Amino acid sequence: MKKHSRQEIFLKLNQADALVQAGSSQVQISKALGVSVMTLHRWRRLPRRPGEFRSGEDAVQMEALGPEGQPSAEHMHRLVEELTLENRRLRKIVTDLLLEKLQLEEGASPGIAHKDERAS
Repeated sequence: MKKHSRQEIFLKLNQADALVQAGSSQVQISKALGVSVMTLHRWRRLPRRPGEFRSGEDAVQMEALGPEGQPSAEHMHRLVEELTLENRRLRKIVTDLLLEKLQLEEGASPGIAHKDERAS
């Protein structure tokens, strides 16, 4: 297993971009570069410029960074708020599903149906 330098990675990514323009497939590109398809995919998610972080398709630029090159307090606060809202939304979904499951279990309970039949 070879450890590539950042410079080598970006040179290979530039080669990969040229091969994409030529119409090559992912498999052909990875073979030409001498890396696996997964390695190529992971490299494409790396920041191409200093101060750029990639999370999926989104790229956070230098404005989000503080003086030390770390994310700013405002940016971190915004992320915490977003995560809190997402957590709240997911908890509500889980609660709704648990309630629905309990209702289904109560309605399908065979013990209750047998007692009602015996009483008749």
